[in-house]
Parts: sequence; C-alpha cells; structure tokens
Amino acid sequence: MALNKSSSLLFSYTILAFLAAFLGDFVTAAPISADGSSATITFAGHSVTVHGIVFSVVLFVTGAYLCFVGGVFQNFTMFIVGFYCGANIAYIILTNAKADYGSNTDTILLVVSIVVGLLTGGLLCCCFFLAVYLLGALLGYMVALWFLSWNTNGVIQSNWGRAILIVVCCVVGAILMAFLERPMFVIATAFIGSFAIFCGIDVYANTGFLEAVNQFLHARNLDTVVTATSALRGMLGGCLALALFGCLIQWCMLRRDHSSYRVWRERYPPRGGWTRV
Repeated sequence: MALNKSSSLLFSYTILAFLAAFLGDFVTAAPISADGSSATITFAGHSVTVHGIVFSVVLFVTGAYLCFVGGVFQNFTMFIVGFYCGANIAYIILTNAKADYGSNTDTILLVVSIVVGLLTGGLLCCCFFLAVYLLGALLGYMVALWFLSWNTNGVIQSNWGRAILIVVCCVVGAILMAFLERPMFVIATAFIGSFAIFCGIDVYANTGFLEAVNQFLHARNLDTVVTATSALRGMLGGCLALALFGCLIQWCMLRRDHSSYRVWRERYPPRGGWTRV
C-alpha cells in the first residue's frame, strides 16, 4: 500500500514538474513584438499568442491525462478536477465582471485562472468525497457546452435557457456519480479530457469551438454569432469519438487490476465526522 501511494505521489509530482517546465519555457522564451503586445506565431494561417500557446499546453497535458488514465490514478485526477473547476469559475467571474482589464487582460485572465485552479485543486486533494461529486458536475457542465455548440449561436439562444440547461446537467452529473461512481468516473474523465484536448486543438485550428464555448460563458453578450460550420461539427464529433476511445482504454487498464479502483465509500468507511474526507 505504501509503495502504491509513493508511486502515485511520484507520478503526480512528475506531471506537475512537466507542466511547470512547459509553462516556464513558453513564457520566458517567447519574443515580444515591437509594439509591446503579446508574442504571436502563425499556424495554418491563424495567429496564436503566447497566452494561447500556454493555454493549449495546459489543456493538452491535463486533457490527455484525464482521457486515458484519469480513472486509474484517482488522487491526481482529483487535483485536476479541482484545477478545472477553480479555473473555470475564476474565468467566468472575471470576464463577466469586467469586459476589459487593460493591455494585460489576457495575462491577468490566464494567470489568475491558473492560480485559482491550482489552489482549488490542492484543496480538493484533501476532500476526495467532494471532488467525486464535482467530477460529475464538471461532466454535466461540459456536456451542456458540447450540446449547445451544435447549432449556430447555440442550440439554446437565451441566457436563462443556457444557464438552466448547464445547471440541470451539472446536477444530473453529480447525482449519477453518487449512484454509479465506478463507471461514471471513467466516462467523466474520458469526456472531460477529450473536451480539453479539442479546446487545445482549436487554439490552432480556429474552427469556432473555443469561440462558441466562450460565448456561452458570457451572460451579457449575445451580439457575436458563432456559425456551426462543418469544421466545428467535425470537432464536436471528434470530441465524442476520442472520449469513447478513452473510455475503452481506461476500462482495459482497470480490468487488468480490479483493485485499482475503489469507490470513496470503500476507501473511507463510515466512522463519522471528517474521517470520510
């Protein structure tokens, strides 16, 4: 048992070190343009800023981990779940509170979201039972965004309608996680990881996937029309296909060792108070 915990901890620190190294390399090595704005590169005819590159690296690393091994190394998965939840909440609050934070808007949004995500992830590492339900809610949240993206300007075009759909999906995801934790853990990590990977791809492909998601998170702006092109729908279909493939990979890994996943009630039998945390 001690060896398994040590291996899991070592794996967690390795991923964090890898992520930190990538972030450091991209931020420090990127040249700054003459006008003092963010550095950009051209990819397939699209300009990508250094903030977009850092953002995509975070999505690729964490998304690949969740999609293919999220249900196997559960402790670090809880950290990623907290990171995603905290970063999303921080971004939504910042972007809806104020439209522009000056010349450093992109940097402020990126840094604050990452810092809040890291703090939330660290907190949820100590609250496994809470993180399990948040994982279900996060699945519902991303399924709602995925569903809304299929139609031009959203399947549901009213702010209240979108908000209600997202809340309902989050509640349903948390409830399903409570009753079907073992299969839902695999499904949730695979889909969330796939969604993150395709968000990272869209930083460079610019199909409108990220633009659609960003619009659905803003309560005040309905002026921008996001067209559901064949490229965007291809991204949505690819997201679902990769999620199914991730589920298959995780199930194969878990079947080799039936003891590699235990629901949190088995991990922490009821003894009252904070002993279940």
